[in-house]
Formats: sequence, structure tokens, C-alpha cells
Amino acid sequence: MRTGGAERHWATLIPALADRGVEVKLLTLTDRGPFFEELAAGGVPAEGLDLRRRTDPRRLRRALAVAAEFRPDAVVTRGVSGQLVGEAIARRSDAGHCYNEHTPLTPAGRLVPARPHQRMLTRFVARTVDDVVAVTERQVAPLEALGYPHGRIHVVPNGVFARDVESIAPSGEFDGDGFSVLCVSGLRPEKRVDLFIGAVGAARARNQNIRGYVAGEGPERERLEGPAAAHGVALMGARHDVLELIAAAGAVCLPSEAEALPMSILEAMALARPVVATDVGGTRDQVVNGETGYLVPAGDGEALHHALIQLASDPSAADALGESGRRRQRRQFSGERMVDSYQSAFVEAANRGQA
Repeated sequence: MRTGGAERHWATLIPALADRGVEVKLLTLTDRGPFFEELAAGGVPAEGLDLRRRTDPRRLRRALAVAAEFRPDAVVTRGVSGQLVGEAIARRSDAGHCYNEHTPLTPAGRLVPARPHQRMLTRFVARTVDDVVAVTERQVAPLEALGYPHGRIHVVPNGVFARDVESIAPSGEFDGDGFSVLCVSGLRPEKRVDLFIGAVGAARARNQNIRGYVAGEGPERERLEGPAAAHGVALMGARHDVLELIAAAGAVCLPSEAEALPMSILEAMALARPVVATDVGGTRDQVVNGETGYLVPAGDGEALHHALIQLASDPSAADALGESGRRRQRRQFSGERMVDSYQSAFVEAANRGQA
């Protein structure tokens, strides 16, 4: 439960299920992470195994002991190790096993490649799960190719609750700083923050009113610091006030070369901010080009900077795109709709496990 879109999604979904009377327990295998602490502080039963390796017998026995104590009807997993341990728990408990897929898709529509041993393990465990929940229709064919059960893959888009954004006050961090463009992203190669930095620099050459900001941290920071300083982009590091920053931005930009269904785009839509995003994974499900923002080809820095210039040249029109995005989010990506669909998928998996 480190920081990231998939983790934010689960930090939203778990308490929403608990509010509906579903008995939920969170079990992390290795690190706990900030979302673990947040959920635990909110009263969600949570335990970390601190697994050192997949063959750590003492901690794996503890995982099975958790199953005996909790007696789940459904086990929901993420990641390769999660699937392996979750399958053992499900078999011990006569529970259904539902795998939740958040792996990003490349521009070619393929799941981001796993390491060779992960691919082997995935193919082994894929045939044992009862149901799968994907976040975009574009994940279905690649998942079936890996061996996940045909006809049992539910597509449940991520969602945002209106209550989580309606009281958000815009941050004052960008006040008086021109047209601010915010990129919410980890500093990892596939996120292409370098493309964002270059696009902001090119846009600023034509419109000095544009300012770029990146909220996120990661292994590429050192490589990006020089270009960011040269192009007038502030690397803000990991932030706990991301929603406030989004609410204050003139636009939100996500230049990734691989995505699933990014939470940062949904949060921008919920906060009525126009979005510029690359057309990868499920982003085209979220962003309607010319209606709620702009979609550009992956890796196309020129198209990216032209979109930023267009938004900055007419802030009123940019605001109108953002309002259109908010309506679309409430219509198609609400938190209530997401929880309804997940709960239904979990019940179906539980029924299969008991059959």
C-alpha cells in the first residue's frame, strides 16, 4: 500500500465496502506503506506480513493462520506474489479468489511486460483464480492470453466519490503564478515526466505565462532535476495535498507511455480540471478529445506542448472543458458505481469458491 494510483483506489474502496457492512481485512505481504497506516488509523483491520521472500515459511504460515482466524468468503489479490499467497488462503478457507488487475498497458495494447519468472508464475496461478476484475476493457484480451478464465473477467472502472472532492479547497501554492500545469506522477521511466518537462519548456517559449509542476517522487529525480530547472518546472516531491494541488491547477497533464485507468485523471475530472493525456490504456475511456481535454499520441512531445498552449491561451475555454469532465466523471466513474460492481464481483467469486 505504497503511494500510487492503484493504492489510492484501494484506500478508497476498502472503507466504502466496510461502510456497507462488508467485513474487510487488509493483508500486505512486504511493506505496509502510507495507505496501510491511513486505513488502519480509520479502523480497518490491517496486518503486514513483512515477507522477505516468497519461500519465507514462518510468515507464510502466518498468512494461513490469518485465513483461519478471519475465515474469508472471498480473497482479493493484487500482484504475482499476492496471487500465490491469496490462492493458498482461498484453498485453505474454501473461499473464492478474485484477482484485481491494475497493470498498465503499452501503446500497443499489451500489459507492461513482467520479469520472466513473474510471467511463469502468473501463467501458473491464472488458471486457479475464480474471477478477475480489470479496470478497462483493453486489459481483457491480454489477460485471457495469459490464461485467466475466459468469460469471468469483469471490467470495473475506478471511481471517485463526490464527498471526497466536494470540500477540497484549492491550494494557494500556485497563486499569481500564471497558467499552472500539474503532472501527478511517480518519477519512473514509463511515466515520461521528461516528456512533460520538455513540453512545458517548448510551450513556455511561446507563452511565458505557463508554469509546470510535478507532484511525485521516484528513482528518476536526479536525472530530471537539471532539465526541470532549465525549463521552469518545479519538482515538488511526494505530496499529501494532491487533491488541493489539482483543484488549484489550470490543467492536469499525464504523459505516460503505459497506463491502466489513472486515478489522477479521474480526480482531475472530479475537480473540474481539463486533462492533457497520452492515448494509452484506458485514458481514452476517461478523456474525450476536445470535450474534456486533449488526448495526444504516446511519446509525442510536440502534440503535448501544443495542447498546453491551447489551454493556456484561453483559460475560460479550459475551465469549460474541466466542467465537461466533471459531468462525465459523475456519470461514468462515480465511487458508488465502482463499489456496487466490485461487491457484485466479490459475491460471484465467493459463490464459485463454495461451489
